[in-house]
Amino acid sequence: MRNLIATTAALCLGLTALPALAKDLIVTVAKPDRLYVIDAKARSIQTDCKLDFNLIPGVIVMSPDNTIAYVLADRWENVYGIELASCKTVFAAHQSEGDIRRKTVASLAVSKDGKELYTVRNPVKILADRYEIMEPELAVYDTSAGMDAKPARTFPVPRRMTVMATDRKGTLYAAGHEIYAIDPKTGETTVKIPNASWDRPTYSPPDVLAFWPIGSQADEFLLLYSAAKFTDETQNELADFVWGYETVDLTTGESKIEDFASFEVIMFSAVRDPNDKNNLYGVYTQLSKHDLATKELVKRVDLPHTYYCINISSDGKELYVGGTNDDIGVYDADTLERIGEILLPSGGDMAAGTMHVISTGS
Repeated sequence: MRNLIATTAALCLGLTALPALAKDLIVTVAKPDRLYVIDAKARSIQTDCKLDFNLIPGVIVMSPDNTIAYVLADRWENVYGIELASCKTVFAAHQSEGDIRRKTVASLAVSKDGKELYTVRNPVKILADRYEIMEPELAVYDTSAGMDAKPARTFPVPRRMTVMATDRKGTLYAAGHEIYAIDPKTGETTVKIPNASWDRPTYSPPDVLAFWPIGSQADEFLLLYSAAKFTDETQNELADFVWGYETVDLTTGESKIEDFASFEVIMFSAVRDPNDKNNLYGVYTQLSKHDLATKELVKRVDLPHTYYCINISSDGKELYVGGTNDDIGVYDADTLERIGEILLPSGGDMAAGTMHVISTGS
């Protein structure tokens, strides 16, 4: 009997020592004041955080360990770090002061070691009769700076910066007139992927909508572009409007830009399958699946309403479409069949907020 008890105790101890099963969580925001952590498979709310700030625009980037969601809020002005386990605000950067007002247009990123947060601030000086436009700047914050964070350093950067991402070598990538590569230690800025200056004589300048910092599932910085493609360099005769994608691999730093489809529908955001990067999914009023190897449309389905932001499960089997309203649609990545729906309990819409998918233990 004593041996049986000892064996049973050892088995129980072994079971408690087993690693937690990994699962996907969806992190997003919804009006008027909520940040949600959602169990993707269970289609249920795991954590409901009540925020004490204006969440608009709700651009979110995650800490590398997925424990803190950094939110651009207060009408494009301030950045807050929310600890998901406790719903506690653990970081706050109030960017305006005195007669200087600073706004950020979706540009937010965290270093891969989690120690620094980056944002591009667009300042104006408020005078009695006008706004004096000042030069934009990259602000680098220490993420341990707490509730009154000030920039550890700032650098001048080009205008019109939006979404950003960091790679494992410490480079910061930012979307603007070009896709820029920035050294956040020195501020040195170079062109990683030409957009406004691309050398494509038979193309118009590209139109790039860059607002949703997604792509972590495939470990890439991915943006869509559209452009007019002419038959020759005279550009006298219009041949086609095309969709293309540009991407930076956040492990290797390798980049690519390539057309993949005719411009038949509007797409606001896109992701690639982390297990087969030839599969690209785009969303707006329709959900589209493209084969990048063959440049063929695999399938397209109509959606019940527009969705701004798309994301994908870690195993590439499910797609999540959100933003716009108060529901997240769940689709089979292979068939594009709608297989589920997650309704947010606040009843408030997600507007243009980010929808992240993170993988964590249960």
